[in-house]
Amino acid sequence: MKRIIQIGIIFIKNSKRLTFSAFLSIFVACFLSISMFQLLSDVEASIEAGLAAKKGDFDLQVTKCDGEIFNNEEIRFLEHEKGVKTASRGYCTGEFSDIYMAGVADDAVNKSLYKYTKDIKKNSIIINESLGRRENKTVGDSFSVCGKDFQIIEVVKTDFMSDYKMPMVIMELSQLHQLLGHKDTRQVNYILLQCYDSAYTEQGNDLGLSRRIRLQNINFQVSDQRAGDGYDIMLKNTRLVFKVFFVVVIMVSGLFVVNIFMEYMQKYRADMAVIRTMGGKQEQVQAIFDSMSVIISAGGCLTGAMFSALVSDVVLNWFNDKVQLFDGSISLNWKVLWQITVIVFVLFNFFIHVVFRSCQKVLPIQVFKETSSGLRKSKKASRFLALRKVTGMEGYLGIKLMVLKFRQNLMIILIIALITALSYTGQVSIKLLKANDNWFNYNSMEGKTARGEISVSKPMSLSYVQKLYKRFQPVMGSGYMLYGDFSMVLSDDDETINYFKVSDLEVLLHLLYTEIWEQYEEVPKTKRIVMEESVAGKNGYKLGDTITLESDYLGGKKDFILVEIVKSETVWNETYNVIVDWDNLCEKECHKEDLSGNYLGVWLDGDKEFAREKFQQLQVEMGKDFEWNIYDDIMEQSNLKVSQWTTTMHIVLGMLLIVASIGLLNSAGGMLYTRRKEYQIIHMLGASDNSVRKICWMQTWSYMVSGVVLGAILGIIIVAYLWQANMAGNIPVIINWEYIAWIAIYLFVLSLMLYPTIKKMG
Repeated sequence: MKRIIQIGIIFIKNSKRLTFSAFLSIFVACFLSISMFQLLSDVEASIEAGLAAKKGDFDLQVTKCDGEIFNNEEIRFLEHEKGVKTASRGYCTGEFSDIYMAGVADDAVNKSLYKYTKDIKKNSIIINESLGRRENKTVGDSFSVCGKDFQIIEVVKTDFMSDYKMPMVIMELSQLHQLLGHKDTRQVNYILLQCYDSAYTEQGNDLGLSRRIRLQNINFQVSDQRAGDGYDIMLKNTRLVFKVFFVVVIMVSGLFVVNIFMEYMQKYRADMAVIRTMGGKQEQVQAIFDSMSVIISAGGCLTGAMFSALVSDVVLNWFNDKVQLFDGSISLNWKVLWQITVIVFVLFNFFIHVVFRSCQKVLPIQVFKETSSGLRKSKKASRFLALRKVTGMEGYLGIKLMVLKFRQNLMIILIIALITALSYTGQVSIKLLKANDNWFNYNSMEGKTARGEISVSKPMSLSYVQKLYKRFQPVMGSGYMLYGDFSMVLSDDDETINYFKVSDLEVLLHLLYTEIWEQYEEVPKTKRIVMEESVAGKNGYKLGDTITLESDYLGGKKDFILVEIVKSETVWNETYNVIVDWDNLCEKECHKEDLSGNYLGVWLDGDKEFAREKFQQLQVEMGKDFEWNIYDDIMEQSNLKVSQWTTTMHIVLGMLLIVASIGLLNSAGGMLYTRRKEYQIIHMLGASDNSVRKICWMQTWSYMVSGVVLGAILGIIIVAYLWQANMAGNIPVIINWEYIAWIAIYLFVLSLMLYPTIKKMG
């Protein structure tokens, strides 16, 4: 074994160019892989911390219907129920006209709910940015509530995803009750529970804590902070992205290293035959190349690991500053570093072992009988003669030399194709993702400035909804309100029509994706009906048809004329199932306070700050039951996210292109060196130095063109498949020729670096 390793070391020393190329490819692959997984480790920790910050340091939030207070017996039950670790209390109210007030038992759990950090004293309060911006108040200022002055000790940031975007004040519990005039300053209307894991492991037996709480009292409302899977999906997608990058890095670098070892095999073909002639076994020859693989990959991986340990803090923190993947700084994870180092080492050795085992099947006599294939007269030589008229003699010889050893040099074409496909897919995907994001955001807001939704368990009265409509009219513009859902009497033929919503159809909704009857203006608004496309299709309805609906809320049967069909391209198109004018609601058959509508959607199309103010006022009244968004806020967050991914993609692609460029130049240089005998013979037959160099350039560029064409086709297919399978169908996929052109120009400029090598060939 010692002698085998010595032979391997001799082969390595005698091929410094190939050895350095293989070492460099493995080194860069190891460094990039370690860096990506180091970054992933911190991103995962950041996402998990974000989850904890978002949901708060508690598991269950328990309230009662209509904000009723808890009695002592209910509090004792919740605090001492099996599975409860600790409990925290508080009282929130919207009784103050334009401010949401929260009185808290000042502890870590309530701090995690409202995202404040300071300790609240009796004469101090916390406010959020919404109130601070409206009242022009900041830390240290005095703020008066019901004639009593308090000092502001902290201003909480109103995050885009915050549940409390309305103007809000947080104070000590007893202080809030005193302002409200309550005699009992300890009463609470919400309780936050921290739970043991056992409270969730029992869920499979239908004995989970949240279920037991709901069964205890019909008025208990439980919000389970562990129930959502949004962050799990985010973690899964983030891991997937980094794993894809890792696979791509290993594939690109692996192809180069495999190609280099195939050159080793070609160079030492005669040496292997000599070893076999002297009695060496094929397994011993295999061991020589395995030892070479272990030595080079061990050197590359260890150097890459040490380099990562030295520079990862600087490089990755710089990268995070650019893309803002998470708050904080990168911390070196030694476990991840050595795990990835070992994985990369094993993968490269596995690739090389498999390739050598499948390719090294030459017997000694075959090597000694070989002649230069380039000097043999081919029976099919005439198939390349047509090229001579197009490319000239130099082009003809360059392409012929490429094709004659096409199998050996196919790896170079595959590498170029992979570079092209990866670059094209990355660039176009970012462009299409941004277009898809913009389309989705605009469509989800129906092209309006702001959108809000109320969804409560207790039905809202028609009179209340009409008051809200009047409140929003100054900023309504071309917006609208949807109020529902109201049940209908079903017949066997109309199973798809089971509920309807109401709106003001004085002016049609005119959604983004609708089909409108030309004669709709001739139809009184109380006779108009709007229907979603799938509902109309299942029942065979067309524009202008008369449709009969039956419901107690309509006073029995009533005829309508279909004047608008909502297309399926509309986001959440099921919201617009069936809509009639709200003047059709019958208050004689069913008292207005008993109407079953528990949904209200509001779309505003006016000044965004005016809309924000109106929505904040309503959220003070409704609390978490009212969710709203401003289009510009959504687009700001969306653009930030796209910018982060764009920067990430460009940096990763840049690093991969650097790796690929180094390997490609080495592979192309090796390809030219293997043809030195043919070039010398062509030169001896009378070709000038320039003619030989032209042949070399034509041979090099023929590989480039073949790889670019193949990669462009592959990239276009990948983008088309991904887009049609996952993105918005109404955004067309076009071929971005400019990206392909830039890739071709890049490779052409890169090929010019082969000039010193080609000059030697001449």
